[in-house]
Amino acid sequence: MFLQRKRYNWTKADTVCSSWKLFAGAGLDRLALLDAVWKKEMGRLGEHCALLGVDKGVILVRPSSAAAASELALRSSVLVKGLNKYFKRPWIRAIRPATKI
Repeated sequence: MFLQRKRYNWTKADTVCSSWKLFAGAGLDRLALLDAVWKKEMGRLGEHCALLGVDKGVILVRPSSAAAASELALRSSVLVKGLNKYFKRPWIRAIRPATKI
């Protein structure tokens, strides 16, 4: 009784791995590819926008100025199409500036 293992505290590893959503649904392979093609698709605007992360298919970007944020908003639909062409299935829905992070 003293050395008996409590069964209710244990969880199998496959249960944890199957329930865990990695980076809000974006796998590591997608994020690595996104990081690789980000500067290429952004062009000169990429110098002024830092890629922060992905939240449910929405890319969060920190622009360095208000002009960069405005340019990002104007070009976001073209950039989404350009970034999605590198993946088998399109998963990027939008690009949004993250000013409060």
